[in-house]
Amino acid sequence: MNLQQRIPLSDIYKREEDFSADLADNLDALSVGSFEDAEIESNVGTRRADIVAVGEDGTLVVENQFGKADWDHWGRLEAYARLKEADVAVLVAEDFEDLMIVTCRLRDEDSTIDWYLIQAQANSHKELSFHHVVGPAIDIQIEKRVEGGYSEFWAPIRNGEFGELFAGKPVLIHNEGWISKGIRGVNMSLNILKHSCSVRLNFTGENKVERRDEIMQLFPEADYKYEYRVSPKEANVIFPALDKGKKDPEHWPEIREKLVAMGTDIYNKINESEA
Repeated sequence: MNLQQRIPLSDIYKREEDFSADLADNLDALSVGSFEDAEIESNVGTRRADIVAVGEDGTLVVENQFGKADWDHWGRLEAYARLKEADVAVLVAEDFEDLMIVTCRLRDEDSTIDWYLIQAQANSHKELSFHHVVGPAIDIQIEKRVEGGYSEFWAPIRNGEFGELFAGKPVLIHNEGWISKGIRGVNMSLNILKHSCSVRLNFTGENKVERRDEIMQLFPEADYKYEYRVSPKEANVIFPALDKGKKDPEHWPEIREKLVAMGTDIYNKINESEA
């Protein structure tokens, strides 16, 4: 298997400020809630936070840095999060020392703020992926995060009734349009709309179209139906599943089975390939 090599973020971005700008446009990649209206270099007293955003889950503060996280950045995050009365605080870096991981876990236990350490990785295709090193346990997250409850549709899949591949934490109702999983630098998601559902592949980075074309050689048009969508920031491939969705609860068992089967097939083809 031809696995992609990891490269430092500094090979992609000249400055940490450039990384902040890109991250501010793609906050969903952090998977910490629903936020928008992101501001970079946001004033906090006489200093500036890398990213501050607001949305359905309150206020988000993000500090990021190249390389291994240092205590200076952790201290800034703590100060900015409290001064901004943040609901979610995130430190993004390429690596973390054990003591910082322990410290963040303790913060999650005694704070109303949700604290995260998120590892950012880049591969030789200059594609980014983000991995939660520390995050709040579901049972200690502030109650307002779950006032709307959890998605009934995704529950059997997340509970493992359809296998382990897409099992995981419950999905909040306001985020129930999809669940996602990374594979070989590609973000794959199972998606459900009002009256349709699909499996999607998302490609980002400078060579997103080339990477998409490389991966799509695994899915000949004779065997798979799909469509392309391209924007300045990303390239997507949509594999339609059924013309049934959230507003068709009598068909939910069929929809779940179809989405998991398609998603598993696509995941395995990418995972077992040399693309």
